[in-house]
Amino acid sequence: MSSHSFFILLFFIFISFLIITPVCCVDQGSISGITFQGGEYSSDSIPDVMYPGQNGQYMVEFRNTGMTAWEHDVEKIGVEYSGDSNLITVDPPLQLLPKGSRVHTGQSYQFPFLISAHNVGQVKLAFAVVRLLPSGKTNRISDPVFLSMEITTGLPHNDQNSGSIQVTAGPLHVPVELDGMPAGLTPLTLPHIPVGIHHVVVKGKEGVMESDIEVKPNSIHSITYSPEKSGVLIETKESLLLENSNPVLTLILSNFFIILGVIITLTTVAVISIVVISGEIKRIKFVVSHVLPSSVQKESGRDFAIETRRRISSDDVRFDPVAGLFKQGDKKSLKLKITNMGTKPIVVDTIRIEPGVCRIVFREIFDDDPGDCEVSQAVSYIDGNGKEKSRVIHLQYRIMPRDLDLSWFFERFIQKKGNIIAILKIKNNNPFPLEADSILLASGEERGIELVMDVPDSDELSVYKKLRILTENEYSFPLSVKIPYNKGIFLFFSKKYSESLEWFNQQIDLGNDDGTLKRYRDLIKRKMDSSSEVNTMDSSDIRDHEPDVKRKVDAQEGNATQVSLSPSLTGFPDSLLPIYKPSALISTDRLGIMYRALRAADNIEVAVRVLDSGVIPASQVELQIQAWRSLKHMNIMQIKFWERDPVYFLEFDLPSGAIQSKKRIYSLADLKVPIPARAALRIVRGLAEGIDYIHRQGVRHYLLEPSVIFLDDGLQPKISGFDTSALIQSGIPDDCWVIAPEQRNPEKFGNPGKKTDIYQVGAIFYYLLSGQVLNCFESISSLPSHFRSDYGVYDPIIKKSVHIDKNERYGDIREMIHEIDTLLQTFKK
Repeated sequence: MSSHSFFILLFFIFISFLIITPVCCVDQGSISGITFQGGEYSSDSIPDVMYPGQNGQYMVEFRNTGMTAWEHDVEKIGVEYSGDSNLITVDPPLQLLPKGSRVHTGQSYQFPFLISAHNVGQVKLAFAVVRLLPSGKTNRISDPVFLSMEITTGLPHNDQNSGSIQVTAGPLHVPVELDGMPAGLTPLTLPHIPVGIHHVVVKGKEGVMESDIEVKPNSIHSITYSPEKSGVLIETKESLLLENSNPVLTLILSNFFIILGVIITLTTVAVISIVVISGEIKRIKFVVSHVLPSSVQKESGRDFAIETRRRISSDDVRFDPVAGLFKQGDKKSLKLKITNMGTKPIVVDTIRIEPGVCRIVFREIFDDDPGDCEVSQAVSYIDGNGKEKSRVIHLQYRIMPRDLDLSWFFERFIQKKGNIIAILKIKNNNPFPLEADSILLASGEERGIELVMDVPDSDELSVYKKLRILTENEYSFPLSVKIPYNKGIFLFFSKKYSESLEWFNQQIDLGNDDGTLKRYRDLIKRKMDSSSEVNTMDSSDIRDHEPDVKRKVDAQEGNATQVSLSPSLTGFPDSLLPIYKPSALISTDRLGIMYRALRAADNIEVAVRVLDSGVIPASQVELQIQAWRSLKHMNIMQIKFWERDPVYFLEFDLPSGAIQSKKRIYSLADLKVPIPARAALRIVRGLAEGIDYIHRQGVRHYLLEPSVIFLDDGLQPKISGFDTSALIQSGIPDDCWVIAPEQRNPEKFGNPGKKTDIYQVGAIFYYLLSGQVLNCFESISSLPSHFRSDYGVYDPIIKKSVHIDKNERYGDIREMIHEIDTLLQTFKK
C-alpha cells in the first residue's frame, strides 16, 4: 500500500471518528444512560427580558435520558417549576406529559408554561423533570435547570409609532402570516409593527386561527394559538415503535444511536479499505434513506396505536364525550373526542380527520342550574364516501353551586319494606351547616340520603332526582342528582333475572356503549350461571364471584355472606398510610405481602404489594419491574405504579377474586384443592395464554407458583409478574413451589427454556385436579385418573406437559391450549 493511500485511509478513519464520537461519548445520564428514569435540559423559549404586565406562553424542552420511556399510563411524568419569586407567576406549576403520550429514550419533549411578569426585578426560574406520586407529591428525576430573567420598565423599542406582537403555540412550531406575508414559526416575536389594524394568521394541523390585532403605540400584544378557538385539538403519540412491549427491544432502542454510529463507522472503514487496496478511489454516495428505517421518514403526526386497532372499514367513527365539571356562572365547553377508525378521511365541523387520527371538538353548554345534567346533541359529519351523516351524542356534566362547596355521589341500592332505595352520599364542605331534603348537615359532615325509586316508565339508563338545599340564610335551591336506575335494575331487584338480562342485552345491541350496562349484564349472567351449575358440580366447586349488588341486598335483609379473608394488616408500613388505607390482606409470598387498599387520592380500591427489601437486591428488583411493566395482556397483572421511597411497593388493579366456601379468595395458593375439572381447565387455559404471550415477547418465567397467580372475573388468572424471574439471569430460589428437572440439574436434563414454563403450567394443572404437588426428581406416577376414574381424559395433558425429559413435552404451549379447548367443548355439549 502506498504512503498516499495510507494517509487517505487515516483521513477517512479520523472523519468517521469525529462522526461517532459525539454519539458514543455522552455524559452520564444522557442517551446511553445508567438510570431507569432521567431527564436532561435541552432548550427553552423563555426571553431574557420581560416587562410588567407582559405575559406569554413559552416552552421548556427536556430530553429523556433514562432507560425507559416516559409514559403517562405507567408513571405520570412532567416538568415542575420550583421558583419562589413574587415578581412573576408560572402557570401551571406542574405541566404533565399528556395522557397517552410516550417519549422514548433519547427523544425530547417541549413542556409549555404561561409566564406573566408583574414587578421590576431580577428573577431566577427553576425547572426539573419530576414523577407525580399517588400522594400528590413529586419526585425529581432530573437535575434542575436555572434560568435568569430581568423584568424592567419600558418597552423593547420606545417607538411611539409602532408596537410588538408575540405569537406562541405551546409545544407546536407552526407558521405565522402577518398581513398576508410569511413571518416565521412559533414561538415568534414581531417587533416594529406600525400602529393600526393587522391581520395575523396561524396555520396549524388543528386548523387555521385568524385574528385582527389593533397595534397601539409602545404596546405588546400576545397571541396564543388555541385549539379551542380553531375548534379542534389533535392528540398524537410520537413513537418510533407501535408497541414498546419487548424488554430486549427497549434496550436496543435505548442504545439505537450508538449502534447506528458503530455500523456507519465499520461500513465506512470497510468500504475505504477495499477501495484503497484496489488502487482506485471512486465517488461514494451515502443515501440516508438506505440507512434509516423508512418509518422514521414518514409523518409522525398520526397516532399509530389507534391505527393498528382500527377496523378495515371506510367509515368507522367513534364519538367519546368527556364529562365536564363547571361552576355556576362560568363559560361551559364540553369536549367531544372523535376518532376516525376507518380507512378514509372524514370531515367534522369543517375539520378533516385522517384515518387513525383522534381529535377533540368542543360543544358549548348554556345551562346554569346546579347539579348533574345531561343534554343530547346531533353531530353531523361527512363520512369517507362523501355522504353526510349524523350521530346523536349524550353529553353529561355537573354544575357546582355558586358560593357553596358541596360534593355528592351515588353509593348503592338497597331494598326496604318492598321498595327499592337509592343511597346518595352528600357532604357539606362549607364552614356553616346546610339542609339537604330536611336532613341537617353540619360543617364537614357526610350523610346518606335515602331516595325511594319508582317503577321506571321509559328505557332511559338513568334518572335525575331533585334535592332541596337550604342554606343558613334561608336561601333555597333545587339540586339535580343522577341515579343510575333503569328497567334492568328494577327487574333485577324484582328477581326477574332473565327479563333483566334481556333488557340489558337489548340496550347493548342498540349500540349503547355505556360501561354500566355491560357490568350489570355480566353480573346477572354470572348470577344465573352460578345458580344453574350448583347442581352439576360437587361441594368443593369454585364459582365466579356473586354480583356486588346482590350481596348488598342480602346484607340489608340480614343474609350477608363472608366474602373476604380475615383483614390481618400485619406488615403494612405506617409510611404508606397517607397514600393508601388498607382494608384486607390478599396474599403473601416469598417477597412480600399484597393488600387490598383504598387509594386516598381518589377513593379507588387497588391492590398494593409491599416488598421485603431484604430478600433480593434493589438493583434486581428494579430490573424485574422494568422488564415486566412493558408486558400488557389480559392474563398478566399490569403494574400501574411503583415506588422505592419510603419502601418498595407496587400498585395493581384490584382483582375481583372468586368465592369458595363463602369466602373470597384471590390467589391460587388460597384455593382449597382439588377443584372441579371445569374450573381447573378455565384457570389453566388462561394461565397458558399468558405464558404464550410472554414467550412471544422473548421472556421466560421459570417461577410459576400458585402464590403469584390471581383470579379475576370469570376465573381469569392473572400472573403477578414482579416476584417471578422476568429476566433469564435471575437465579432460582431454593424455596420455589415446584421447579422443572432441568432447573435442578442442568447437566443431566439440559438448560431451562420455554418448556420449563410448560412443565410448571402442567404442574399447576395437576395440583388443581389432584391437590398434590409434583416431585421433580422422578417421573410422574399418580395421574389424575388415579384420584377419580372419570379424570382419565386429563392424563395425556399431564403426561405430556410434566415429562421428566423436556424433549418429550409439548414443543409449544399453543399445542397444550388446543387440547384444553377440546376438553372444554365437552362441557358445552
